Amino acid sequence: MSSSRRFEGRSVIVTGAGSGIGEAAARAFAAEGGLVTLADIDAAGGQAVCDAIVADGGNARFVQTDATDEASVRAMIDAACAAHGPVRHAFNNVGAAKLGSLEELSLDDWNWTVTISLTSTFLAMKHEIPVMKANGGGTIVNTASMSGRIFTPSAPASYSAAKAGVIHLSQYASCAYAQDNIRVNSVLPGLTATPQIASMFTLEQQAEVASHHQMIHRCVQPSEIAAAVLFLSSDEAAMITGRGLEVAGGGAHPG
Repeated sequence: MSSSRRFEGRSVIVTGAGSGIGEAAARAFAAEGGLVTLADIDAAGGQAVCDAIVADGGNARFVQTDATDEASVRAMIDAACAAHGPVRHAFNNVGAAKLGSLEELSLDDWNWTVTISLTSTFLAMKHEIPVMKANGGGTIVNTASMSGRIFTPSAPASYSAAKAGVIHLSQYASCAYAQDNIRVNSVLPGLTATPQIASMFTLEQQAEVASHHQMIHRCVQPSEIAAAVLFLSSDEAAMITGRGLEVAGGGAHPG
């Protein structure tokens, strides 16, 4: 367990917690004393991460959640509050894409990607914010992407547009709820070594993509994204809101 306890006794939600960035963040919050509710549509993966956190001495529970279904999201947040008290920190970390060029994407594939990668963030914040408003404030960090800020040929148009939406939605919420003591930021990962990326690209292809779009020519590690999320969620970042933090090895590099 970490010697730092920045989230001691605080109720935390992490969505998409069954693997990758979400798993790394859930483990990190728990290691720093957070009372973590893990949410994921993958029941086996989410429960396995939860069990590992508990075995390591953390306080966690898993709630199977469809992040694109409003009733499911609301039920997960209610369960988090019932188990751990009013939610104080939320990391909304859901996103996926169906590949295809702009002219090849079907409307169904566009809608599927936008729903998972943007609408899920809207639904989470819609039900997290009232809890935070009623209980003195809180923090929200949303997972966007470098492809929401710059052109990356490896990302389809639907995903790029959805993650640009996440960046702007985060900025909008940060302005709308600053006086309620709610800080809202986003993280913009570069090419990250998640299971999803591993299923899309070989190690050689990952290195090639990174070399074209990042000054540091390797994949970002999920733990490196988690470190940024915890900083933005912590009291150390008390005057940071409405920002999109790039964790991308210099990802604005044009290649």
